[in-house]
Amino acid sequence: MTQTNLIEKRKKLEQRKNRLKQLEASLNVQDRKNRTRRLIELGGLFLKLD
Repeated sequence: MTQTNLIEKRKKLEQRKNRLKQLEASLNVQDRKNRTRRLIELGGLFLKLD
């Protein structure tokens, strides 16, 4: 393999890694929003019980 092929492969791998990090971060945000929504709904249900 030539030096440029290795550099290109490394660059592609870095891009893939960064894309996966972005996807993971967006999933974490989604999970946090869903959890918060569920907790708010549960809080409303508890208020109705009183």
